[in-house]
Amino acid sequence: MVLSLFRNSEIQPIGTLVLGCLMMGSMGVFANQIVQTHPANIVFLRFFFCTLSFPLIGLIAYPLFPRTTRNKIGQTIDFARNHTGLWILVGISMALVVALYTLGAVLLSVGLSVILLYTAAIWFPLTEKLVCHYLFHDLKPTRFSRAYYISVMLNLLGLLTIILGTTQLPDFGSTASVLGLAAAVTASMAFSFSMVLVRVIREKGIKTEQMIVSSAFIGSLIMLPALFLLPIELNSNNLYNAFGMGFIATALGGLIYFKGFGSVRTTLAPVLSYLEPIFGFSLAVLILNEQFTPTLLLGMAIILGTNLGYTLLDVWRSRHLLTELDP
Repeated sequence: MVLSLFRNSEIQPIGTLVLGCLMMGSMGVFANQIVQTHPANIVFLRFFFCTLSFPLIGLIAYPLFPRTTRNKIGQTIDFARNHTGLWILVGISMALVVALYTLGAVLLSVGLSVILLYTAAIWFPLTEKLVCHYLFHDLKPTRFSRAYYISVMLNLLGLLTIILGTTQLPDFGSTASVLGLAAAVTASMAFSFSMVLVRVIREKGIKTEQMIVSSAFIGSLIMLPALFLLPIELNSNNLYNAFGMGFIATALGGLIYFKGFGSVRTTLAPVLSYLEPIFGFSLAVLILNEQFTPTLLLGMAIILGTNLGYTLLDVWRSRHLLTELDP
């Protein structure tokens, strides 16, 4: 019955997108199992192992898909060579998102951080106006509907509810909890900026998965001093989880996610993408035994429900146009 809602040709790309969501959602689990290591170095390890993963993925993929692999490598080189300034800007922006989100997951909560990332809708209109005014004058600001601003208000309500809920936690007021909450909220702001840059690179014909590549290289360089200045423990357990964080949850997971997202019809892909925070939250509860007060659960439900509801509404309103774009 459920499968009848999908086209037969969609089962494989849907599975690809779901797998990508699951892999990306696992990041917080790997990060929280790295011990005796400063949070900044956990961020460095994520970037570093992600960077190492791309040549490894290329070596594995080339014998199986030589043409596709050459094309992807060529796209990466062309982006960095022909749009160097944009490549650096995109890399710094996404590196900031990844770093702050990882810090939030380590210092505060995986479940809270992955949900708070989706409050980027609050900041997006202002961020877009600033980008259009100061950076990309040819980029036209989006005309937001009343429904979008209603979703912004509901997202803000969810955010305030979560902030209120953190005051009920036993460790409220500790340096780690305050920094973790600040990092998670700031990650959503940086994510809104990255969402604007997605529009920019798409208009230039650049694939969005290139954001992962540029952020990994730039993030590794930015966080490299932490390797020499802050505590790090390179035992087998930490290296295993760092590999999982960089290879499984970031590099491979991100590439699989974008592959699935680009293959599933445009009326369905945005809805399925919400499996990532659901998987992230579920894994935090099942594996890390994270517990949440009713207030925190209410705030997370408001944020996730609002964004999913708005996405469904937006897809329904645009269904005729989106159907024409699908093969």
